[in-house]
Amino acid sequence: MSHQHLMSGLSIQHLRFTVRPLESIVFVDQAGSALRGALYQALANNFCSEPNSPITPDHTEHCPVCWLLAAEDKQSSRGQDIPRPLTVEPPLPRIYQRGECFTFGFSLIGKAQDLLPYLARAVQKMGGQGVGKGRGRFKLEMISEYSPLFDVKRDLMSQNVVQKPTLFITPTQVAEAATRGQTNRVTIELLMPLRLITENRLVKIPDPIIFIQRLIERCQSLAKYYAETDTTTREEWITVINDLKTAASHLHIAYDDTQWVDTWSGSRRKQGYTPTGGLVGVFRWEGDVEPLLPWLLWGQSLHVGKDAVKGNGWYRIMT
Repeated sequence: MSHQHLMSGLSIQHLRFTVRPLESIVFVDQAGSALRGALYQALANNFCSEPNSPITPDHTEHCPVCWLLAAEDKQSSRGQDIPRPLTVEPPLPRIYQRGECFTFGFSLIGKAQDLLPYLARAVQKMGGQGVGKGRGRFKLEMISEYSPLFDVKRDLMSQNVVQKPTLFITPTQVAEAATRGQTNRVTIELLMPLRLITENRLVKIPDPIIFIQRLIERCQSLAKYYAETDTTTREEWITVINDLKTAASHLHIAYDDTQWVDTWSGSRRKQGYTPTGGLVGVFRWEGDVEPLLPWLLWGQSLHVGKDAVKGNGWYRIMT
């Protein structure tokens, strides 16, 4: 089954924000969690259509901000929470001194792309409220868009006016990029912790079968809820998952320079910390990777595994 059919109607915007710290900004462990929390606070505090009203299903359906922040499906057989149509591409966790510019990314998936104006203004609000440990403030310097498929970038902001993006990730572009890859091997760099779980246990090697299964499950869920059009069936996805798991079973790990890192994410709602650690580093699979390559290219944009909305599971295919 073609990925172009199953992912039809889904596109992705990769947005990058270059900021200049007005004071030291400290990111500990995982910067994505801090950025995601600051974004949600800025959106909720400034752009909710009815900030003093209770968060009801009807309110969430009609308020774009709350729809993004609290995506739920009451009919979901796997629980109420569904994947958010947002990923974070964070900077390295360290101290950024005053005046030392750095860049981070937010990516909008499918229907969430309509929220670009809110997102741009929310990042400006984030600068005033501060981010990271100690709430360091920053000034937004530039917004750009980026395509990991072809490694191209385009500036979007000029004199505080944001232009319309053009570098979308689409099924057609993924298909084109897939023709340029090697068919007998693939090398992947895990930029942020990859946290995979199977049978209630953590997976601490880059196992191709589990990796591919979780990736396709994520693609299916995001396409179901956020594609502009969805004409696929559950049976089609089951067939693809089984076929790709079979293909992955014939791969072997030829190189593994990954390590497990322990990171933690604070939660005001849970009033505590939850583990977000996972694998980072570089690994290579060898074997017939051709049927997997388009899906791996989708995964560069969608991430894979737990806590993708906080930046986890972000990787790139190395040439």
